[in-house]
Amino acid sequence: MIHVLQSGDALPHYSDRSLLEIALVSALSMTLGTKEIAIFQLQPAGTRLLLERSTRLSPDGVSCRDTDFESPEVALPLEAREEMEASVFNEQAVAVERGGDGQFVHCVPVAFDGKIAAVVEIVLPHLLTTGELEQAEGFVGLYRNYLSLLEYSERDTLTGLLNRRTFDFQVGKLLMHLGANAEPSVPGSDERRDADQVAAPHWIAVIDVDRFKRINERHGHLYGDEVLTLLANLMRESFRHRDKLFRFDGVEFVAVLRRAERDDVARVLDRFRERVAAHPFPQVGQVTVSIGFAPIRSGDTVTTVLESADKALKQAKQDGRNQICGFDDAA
Repeated sequence: MIHVLQSGDALPHYSDRSLLEIALVSALSMTLGTKEIAIFQLQPAGTRLLLERSTRLSPDGVSCRDTDFESPEVALPLEAREEMEASVFNEQAVAVERGGDGQFVHCVPVAFDGKIAAVVEIVLPHLLTTGELEQAEGFVGLYRNYLSLLEYSERDTLTGLLNRRTFDFQVGKLLMHLGANAEPSVPGSDERRDADQVAAPHWIAVIDVDRFKRINERHGHLYGDEVLTLLANLMRESFRHRDKLFRFDGVEFVAVLRRAERDDVARVLDRFRERVAAHPFPQVGQVTVSIGFAPIRSGDTVTTVLESADKALKQAKQDGRNQICGFDDAA
C-alpha cells in the first residue's frame, strides 16, 4: 500500500529506509519552501535503468512505498526523463523549466557505492540559488551517509546479499499487507499483471549448496567463500530486479519472488539450477544446488513460510540433489 502521511501522523510501522526518505523530503520542504519533492530510485532491469518513485511530498502530504514487494506509483525508463538522465550520467544537479506552469524542476543525484543510486526531484517556481543548491546537496549528502549505514546493517558482508534480519522484517511486512489484502496493481508499473495473475502468490525459494562441507575440506575455506560469492553473483544475474535475494548464515540462500504462477516460478528456479551446474567455479569445478520453494499466502508467518520451503528443500536433497522441489510435491 502507498501510504499518505499527514502532518503529525505517527511513524512506528515504517522501515528505517522509509523514515530516512521522509526526513529528507521534509527537511528540503522546510528549507526551500516547496511542497513538491520526490525521490526516484534507479533500478537496473536487464540492459535498461528504471526510475521508481519511492517517496513523494505533495500538498496532500508525504506518500511512500511501504514495502519493496509492492509496485511503485511511478516506474518509467530513465530515458523518458531527459533531465534526470542528464543528472545521472553527468553526476551533477540539473534544472529545467517545466512546460505549461513555469515551474522549475531540479534533479539532484544521490551518489552511493560508486554509482548514482537515486535522484531527488525538487520543484520550485524559481531556479535554486547557489546557496539553496548547496543546502539541498548538503541534505542529500546526509541522506547518503545514513543510507550507507543502513545498507551495511541490512546486508551480508561476504556476498552483499540481504541478510536474515532484513528477511524477517521485509517478509513480515509482506505478510502484513497480504493479510490486509493491501496490494492493488498500480497503473504505470512495468510489471503490471493481468487480472487473472493478480491472485498469483509471492514465492519463497530456499537454495542450498550441495556437499559444501566437502568443498571446504578439499579446497579450503577461501575457495569455499569464493563459491558463495560467485553463487550470489549468479543469483543477481538470474532473478528479476524486484525479487529479493538473501543469504542466511552458512550455505543457505533465499529468494523471495514477486507474484507469479507456479509453473513460471519452477522454470525460473530450474533455469538457475542449470546455470549454477554449468558454471566453472575456479579450482573447485562443478557446484550444484538443491532448491525448495513454496507460496507465500495470507495467514502465513515468517516461520511457517520458511518451514514449507525447507520441507521442499529436504525432499529435493532426498531425491538426489541438484534438483528443485515445490512444497506441494513434497507434501
